Amino acid sequence: MEAVTYSAPAKVILCGEHFVVYGGKAVACAIPKRAYATVSSRSDGLLMIESRDAKISATWNGDRVVKSSDQRTPLRLRPLKLMIDQISEKYGAKGFNITIQSQIPRGMGLGSSASVSLATASACLAVLGHEPSTNELLDLASIAESEIHFRSSGVDLAATLTGGVISYIRGMTPRRIPTQGMFDIILIKAEKARKTGTIVRQVSILREQFINIFERLKTVNDEVATEMEIALQNMRFERIGSLFTVQHNLLKTIGVSNRSLDEAVERALDAGALGAKLTGAGGGGFVIAIAHQNKSKDVVKALSNKYAAEVVKVPQEGLRRER
Repeated sequence: MEAVTYSAPAKVILCGEHFVVYGGKAVACAIPKRAYATVSSRSDGLLMIESRDAKISATWNGDRVVKSSDQRTPLRLRPLKLMIDQISEKYGAKGFNITIQSQIPRGMGLGSSASVSLATASACLAVLGHEPSTNELLDLASIAESEIHFRSSGVDLAATLTGGVISYIRGMTPRRIPTQGMFDIILIKAEKARKTGTIVRQVSILREQFINIFERLKTVNDEVATEMEIALQNMRFERIGSLFTVQHNLLKTIGVSNRSLDEAVERALDAGALGAKLTGAGGGGFVIAIAHQNKSKDVVKALSNKYAAEVVKVPQEGLRRER
């Protein structure tokens, strides 16, 4: 069979980070940055994975590394290999060539691992002529996600697979939130990449120490998420902005923000944004902001002397086959 390419989008979490791990509600949406996976089959039992944007590659014969771009590459690609090994075992594959090209910054809170995992799993299954159910695809992609993150809530995979804007509670089917067309969100690169698993462990320890307080904060989070849904459906940008800022302060309370992220939020507000917050696990990465829709570019311009910022149109399409 000829090579197959799938792509999957990045995502931003509008509210619900960390609380979603423990059954809280999250709201997330797909953004216009995508990861592409091109897969072809082989008959010699070898698995070759190349990440062009990361400039790494490795080839395995079973568990033995045959070739690698450097010593660390097999470890970096291990989550994907574990997922692909499961696909090969379940469906009798005799090897793959896999090429990944991603527009999504890694470790920055935009769901890069979920996008790559979903696109890769989908392309591998398509090459084998198998059409998976949604749950089957999510289960396979979760193998890689669980290896990367300490506790994966599933919200990244759900947002990436579904596209659009979703309301998500762990263990439940994601629900699409209808919006009146597309709108602008401002994406602000605030700090260098960080490891999501480390931040998730940190929050887990905090929760164990202050379980009753954490549960009360989770109730507040769920109320913010409910209000966010209503504001999104009605395109009430002032309300969305206020809820962004409330959510950022909630995340500060559980210790996942830092001086750089807080400063980026404050500078966005000073530049005319209606609200701003960190997105993703925290500890680094991106801040998102929203402004009056005719002022988004002005906010980006005002931030440009300090940050790499851009306007992105949301919501975007989810997982799709390219060829």
